[in-house]
Amino acid sequence: MRGSAHKIDGSNAPTKKVFNMTDGDDDYGDAFKAAKLEHDQRRQGSAEAQRLQAEADADTAALSNVVLPQLQAAAQKLEPLGGRVEIRQYGRTGKTLRPTSVAFRITDQQGHHGSRAYLIVPRGGMVTVTSGDGFDITGQPQQPENVSEKVGIQQRDDLTIENVKKLILGAIAEYRNDRKHTERADNKDDPK
Repeated sequence: MRGSAHKIDGSNAPTKKVFNMTDGDDDYGDAFKAAKLEHDQRRQGSAEAQRLQAEADADTAALSNVVLPQLQAAAQKLEPLGGRVEIRQYGRTGKTLRPTSVAFRITDQQGHHGSRAYLIVPRGGMVTVTSGDGFDITGQPQQPENVSEKVGIQQRDDLTIENVKKLILGAIAEYRNDRKHTERADNKDDPK
């Protein structure tokens, strides 16, 4: 017979460990509880990170799928008429480099007349729209004022085609008013 035979007399017998089941058996339970808690916390942290990432993805998707197409459509319509939509995208993220915020301003081709600058920033399902007199050196609206409530865009669900069109049309009206105001001021300075 192949293999090894063990004598029972103890000289070559395999040693058996005898566990004392009364002492230290809670050590295993405590160790497992600690390991499970750590695992659950990591998984929960991962679930929270996934939730936050899903929120960020939804925010950038609203900008990419609603706001930018409307701004680009406005730019195509205004260009033949001598207008321009100045679009700025900030904080590009993800594989397709979607923006995390978008700013725009309506101007003439020369940039002499223009609307206020608008910045749209969605974050966690909420949206902040700020407006200022042009862009500062960092590309943000100058002396920004929160106009979210005024323009009716306060939540991601408010970033609809209709609401974005209203915002763009409002900026076009501001451009028109700026142009009229400047022309009146120029006419006052003209000696006749």
